[in-house]
Amino acid sequence: MKALHTTKTIIATLAVLFAINLNAGTHTLAEENYIHDIPFNTNEIYNEILISSGVLDFDFNEEAYINDIPFNTECITVDCLYEKAVVVTFEMEEESYIDDIPFDTECITAECLYKKALEQNFGFEEESYIDDIPFETAKMIKSAESTQFAMSK
Repeated sequence: MKALHTTKTIIATLAVLFAINLNAGTHTLAEENYIHDIPFNTNEIYNEILISSGVLDFDFNEEAYINDIPFNTECITVDCLYEKAVVVTFEMEEESYIDDIPFDTECITAECLYKKALEQNFGFEEESYIDDIPFETAKMIKSAESTQFAMSK
């Protein structure tokens, strides 16, 4: 009987709380108009108080140097590490020549470049005739041939 009475009380309480919770969401407050009731700027007054009281004046004493980092923090950039690496002289043993390539790579490279040059198409425009030789080449050739013929006999 006691358990039944307790169960009824809990159910009734939950029902009342649930009903109150549902009605609580329907109430909305109206937006209030801005009332200019303070005749001074509170931000300016606060800043004046801070300045006059000296709260903003910080005086830091010079700290003693502590050498607690075992490397130069300025010299951990890529540039600095590169400069350090360039300064180092690497000594390597001279390797003996190994003829492990059974062909001439220079010849193959030249042949490849020659084939590529032949495959390339060049488009040249037709040039206009320019008379830049001050003599007749055909006459010069005949003259040279006749001189050679005469000298050979």
